[in-house]
Amino acid sequence: MKNTRKKYAVLAVLLAASMLAAGCSGDDGTASEDTSLSINVIGDNESADNAEATDNGGAADNSAAETQAPVAVTDEAGETVTGVNGDVLTEPVATTVPPSTESRSDEEMLNAMTATTAPLEKPSVSQKGSVRYAYDSLSAREKELYDRIVDGIENLSFIICEEDEYTVEEWIKIYSLVYNQEARLFYMGPKIKVGKLFYLTKDTEAINQMQKDIDAVADKLVAEANGKATTFEKLKVFHDYLVLNSSFELKEDKTTANYNASIYNALGSGEAQGNIQCVGYAKAVQYLCDKADIACMVVTGETESGQTHAWNIVDVDGEWYNFDVTWDDPLLNTPNYKNIRYNYFLVPDSYMEDITHFHRSQKKTSSGDYITLFDPPVCTATAQNYFVKNNLVYSDFASAEAALKAEIERAAKDGSRTAQIMVSSKELYNQIYDVRMDYNTYAKGFDGVKGVSDECNEAMLLIEFDVIYK
Repeated sequence: MKNTRKKYAVLAVLLAASMLAAGCSGDDGTASEDTSLSINVIGDNESADNAEATDNGGAADNSAAETQAPVAVTDEAGETVTGVNGDVLTEPVATTVPPSTESRSDEEMLNAMTATTAPLEKPSVSQKGSVRYAYDSLSAREKELYDRIVDGIENLSFIICEEDEYTVEEWIKIYSLVYNQEARLFYMGPKIKVGKLFYLTKDTEAINQMQKDIDAVADKLVAEANGKATTFEKLKVFHDYLVLNSSFELKEDKTTANYNASIYNALGSGEAQGNIQCVGYAKAVQYLCDKADIACMVVTGETESGQTHAWNIVDVDGEWYNFDVTWDDPLLNTPNYKNIRYNYFLVPDSYMEDITHFHRSQKKTSSGDYITLFDPPVCTATAQNYFVKNNLVYSDFASAEAALKAEIERAAKDGSRTAQIMVSSKELYNQIYDVRMDYNTYAKGFDGVKGVSDECNEAMLLIEFDVIYK
């Protein structure tokens, strides 16, 4: 009877979770037994916990249980635990449990709380290579957990196993993989707690409508892409749409909740220049590639400053390439709908590995250690790189200068922001970079142009100027 009372006291805590004004967000789950973690790609700058009520399937009737005020979570030493934003983590304490629950199991109760009436319509997506590459790298035990989580999310389950069935490290790894690789599960929540599944919403009617909105855009893009002759051209359709119709945004948008880390804000929200984060871009690319039968995966890591980041690795003509749409979408105070870059359009590891992108496919825990999610393929090819493919790589100063001036003139005349070329050697890069102010003077000769700013990338041998207008 003692264990039964303890079990339902924990259950009542879960029932009262929607009362929390600010949830917790951490990195590894070791801080506290009841600490839920966030795997959102911009985890250090945001919180997904303002959707706590929908994470647990909507508000439940807690009128029969009386609760005390939330109390601080403490570790084994009695010290208060904080989330990644520095906020003290809290949890409500239930003092009275409804006696009518005694005849039902925890899972029956929790699933009953979140029962919906409309059946969930599953999207038809091929997933040729995106999820399989990561999945195939897993052990049999890890694959079993992966399948259980996917099946649980598709069936809107709340609990799929006991907390002691898997280690925190196992759960972080596999839940993170499902969250990142299964782009179609856009309603899946980013928080982590062993055995539990979280949702942005469990309203099946809302999910079904959002799925229709997503596919209305995705199917048009895929139809356009399928009219192209090469995988390069298909990826350009996806790249250009996402760059020109999305804006990177850390803050939550009231109208689209937490969906800025999902394919919904990228494809289905109906908001041009909408609210989206890097994992939203990456998942959208993966979802479109799945529909276009292009092998693709989402890869996560960190920037040089330690912020978490996400991008894609795609297969083009049998070779793997990095594909970072987020970093081809410039952050501008006033969005320029003609602005587009191709810096990270199909690039090898040598352009970015441990230069701009760090800890590839690793997740950092609060202890400072890293968990490897999977080993992505090595990217060494350059044949499909945007600049190589379009003959925009120059090997002598005269031709490079002429091409760069032509790029500045084109940008000035059509009102776009980016002028860029690539050179073939470090020596030529230095030659052009040393006289970069000459190009600033040249740009000022065009009506309405104030000058250019330096956006050059030495690692890529990329000469890039941002055209600034008056």
